[in-house]
Amino acid sequence: MTWRVTVLPALSVLALTFAAILPWGLPSDYRFVLPLLPVVAIYYWTRDDAAWLPEWVLFLCGLLLDVLTQGPLGYWALVYLVAYIAAVYASRSAIESPRGKVALFTTAIISVTFFAWLAASAYFLELLDWKPYARGAFFALILAALVQLALVIAKPSKSATSLHLTRGD
Repeated sequence: MTWRVTVLPALSVLALTFAAILPWGLPSDYRFVLPLLPVVAIYYWTRDDAAWLPEWVLFLCGLLLDVLTQGPLGYWALVYLVAYIAAVYASRSAIESPRGKVALFTTAIISVTFFAWLAASAYFLELLDWKPYARGAFFALILAALVQLALVIAKPSKSATSLHLTRGD
């Protein structure tokens, strides 16, 4: 197994978790965007059959986010595990069209965000404002689309033939 398959998935989720922890100076209505960034990586790596992303890494990243942001202990750990479950269910679907994959990803992000809102509402024993959660899901979808576009642009086309230079005898 190469490093791309074994190390990169966990490192990318950990790096995005640290990015979510850092104080970016965002207004309070936009602070829900950053913790959803690891959800995008969780979805991507879980859908990749060759990648190795164990559940305990997701749990520890969520727990790290909870501890370092002084949030409810276990909240983001649970949300990241729900994101993993959503990605596993999405990977079991037979949808292969690009529109279908976008619809699956959108459904997963909305489901995870809805769960996060429900869990936070249960924690505070009142229905919280849903707008910051919806805004976070929207920006997570936009950022994921930009990353996907960058990956498509950076990926060499399959129709391009490689050039092999050899010396004559």
